[in-house]
Amino acid sequence: MPARLTVDSLRAAIELAAGDVSTVSNRGAYVRVYVAAPQAPQALRDLLDVLLTADAWGSSDGTGQLRMWAALVVRGES
Repeated sequence: MPARLTVDSLRAAIELAAGDVSTVSNRGAYVRVYVAAPQAPQALRDLLDVLLTADAWGSSDGTGQLRMWAALVVRGES
């Protein structure tokens, strides 16, 4: 069985792929890591590869800037 992805490792991989600093939001049952969507096509592909390793992922432009996020379910939740 593969090791459980941690928030720290997800955050580090997201920041490396996007080339930008991320933010973390604890939502109770899950934790989300947000980062601005990169403009470079290769960086966006690299970021999507990372996002696909999370329990859920998506995007939002509610702040006026496209931001991508990945979520991890807190241990013990389903």
